[in-house]
Amino acid sequence: MRPAASNSSLLRSGSPSTRHTQTVRQQQRRVQAPLGARGTLWLSLYALLVLAPLAVAVVSDPYPNARPWLVEASVALGFIATPVILAQFALVSRQGTISRLFGNDALLQFHRGMGFTALAFAVGHPLFLNLQGLPLSTWSPFSGGAVTRSGALATLALVILVATTVLRRRLRLSYEGWRSVHVGLAVVIVAALAAHVVVVGGYGATTAGRVLLVAYVAAFGALLAIYRVIRPMAMRRKPWEVAENVDIGGATRLLRVRPVGHPGFDFVAGQFAWLVTGRSPFSREQHPLSFASSAERPSDGAIELAVKALGDWSGDVVPALTQKERVWVDGPFGAFSHERVDADGFVMIAGGIGVTPMRSMLLTLRDRGDRRPVLLVHAARDTDGLLFRRELESLRGTLGLEIVQVLESAPADWSGERGVVTRDLLLRYLPAEPTRYHYFVCGPRPMMDSVERILVETGVSRPRVHSERFDIV
Repeated sequence: MRPAASNSSLLRSGSPSTRHTQTVRQQQRRVQAPLGARGTLWLSLYALLVLAPLAVAVVSDPYPNARPWLVEASVALGFIATPVILAQFALVSRQGTISRLFGNDALLQFHRGMGFTALAFAVGHPLFLNLQGLPLSTWSPFSGGAVTRSGALATLALVILVATTVLRRRLRLSYEGWRSVHVGLAVVIVAALAAHVVVVGGYGATTAGRVLLVAYVAAFGALLAIYRVIRPMAMRRKPWEVAENVDIGGATRLLRVRPVGHPGFDFVAGQFAWLVTGRSPFSREQHPLSFASSAERPSDGAIELAVKALGDWSGDVVPALTQKERVWVDGPFGAFSHERVDADGFVMIAGGIGVTPMRSMLLTLRDRGDRRPVLLVHAARDTDGLLFRRELESLRGTLGLEIVQVLESAPADWSGERGVVTRDLLLRYLPAEPTRYHYFVCGPRPMMDSVERILVETGVSRPRVHSERFDIV
C-alpha cells in the first residue's frame, strides 16, 4: 500500500511536527543512553575480570627458572579462557542494568562471540602442551590423573555446549531442553575448571591465585542461585493472569496479561520480558517476548505480548492458555526503544513478528501525543504475516506515520511493494535527511543483517541503527 502524500511530505522534510513534550523528555531521562560513562565502566570491569588471573599469575610467578614458551603460552590461554567462561553466565543471567544499558541484541552477539573465543582458547590450552610433548591421550576425561581428567572434562563439556547451541535446530532439541542442557553443562564446566586449577597447582597454588579462583566460582554460584532460585521465588510472590488470548492471524496469538495482587511494573516502549508458563515460576517454559502494548500503563497494569507459533511451546502451550490462568512475567529488559534517543523522527523496519516492538513504540507515541514523523517498513511473506495491519494503518490519522508494506508472495491485486526489503526499496522511502533520524530493525536474522548493512552503506551512522534479535541460538 502506497503511503499517504501528507505523511510522505512530512518525512521528506525531516522536521518534526511538534516539539518533544515534557513527558517524553522525562521518559528519555529514565532510560540510560547507549554506552556513555556507565557503558565504559562496565566494559572496563569486564576486561579487568578477564585479565585479572593472568595479571596475578605474572606478578606471583612461582617458577624460579624459565619454562618453554609453548608451556607458558598454554597457561596464558587457560588463564584467559577460564574467566571468559565464568563471565558468560553473567551476560545472559537477566541482569536488568546491563540489559537496559547495552540492549539484548548487543549482549547476545557479544555472548556468542566470546563463547567462540573461550572455546578457541580452551582448545588451544592443551593443544600447545601437545606440541610440547604431552600425549594426545590427555584429551580423554576417562584416562590419566586428576589434572588431565578435570581439564579434559571441562574442554569436552565446553565443546558439547557450543555444538548443541550451534546445531540445536538440526538436533531437534527443544528450546526448553537446550536451556537445561546449557545450564547443566555450564555447571560441569565451572566445577571441572575449578578442580583443574586446584590440582594443577603452579600459578593457581599461590595465595592470590586461590583467592581469585574462590571469588570467581562464588560469583558464578551466586548468579546461578539468583537466576534459578531467588528470582523465581520473587516472581512467585507477584503472579499474573491471562486476561485475553486472541488469535490475530499469521499463526500469532496476542496475550493480554495483568498483575494479580500487585501493581505490575513500568517498562519502556520496545523492551521485552520473559513469560513463564506452567505450574510455577520454576518452570522450564520461559521465553523472551517483546511488549506489544503502549508504555503508558493502563489502570489494571496489564501488558500485551505477541507470540508467533514457531515451536512446541508457542504452537501448543500458548494457544491453550485460558482466561485467568496463572503465569509469571520477568522484566523489563532490553534497550530497543525510541525513548533512548533524541531524534527528529524514526524509521522502523520490521519483518513479520518483528513488528511487535514497533507497535509498542507507535502506541506510546500516540498516547503521549508525540507526532514526530515515523516511517514503518513492514515486510512479510504474505498478507497474513502483516500483523496488526489495520490497527497500524489507523494510526496514520493520529501520528506522523508513513507505512510501506512489502510482501514476498503478494496476491494479484496487491498495490504495495513486492519482494523483499532491498537497497532500492529503502532509498525510495528513506527521509531526505537521514542523519536526523534513528533506525530500528527487528525481524528474521537474514533480513536484519541485510538491512543493517544497507543503512550503513547509505550513510546512516552505526550508532543510529538499533537492532533486536530474539534468535538466541
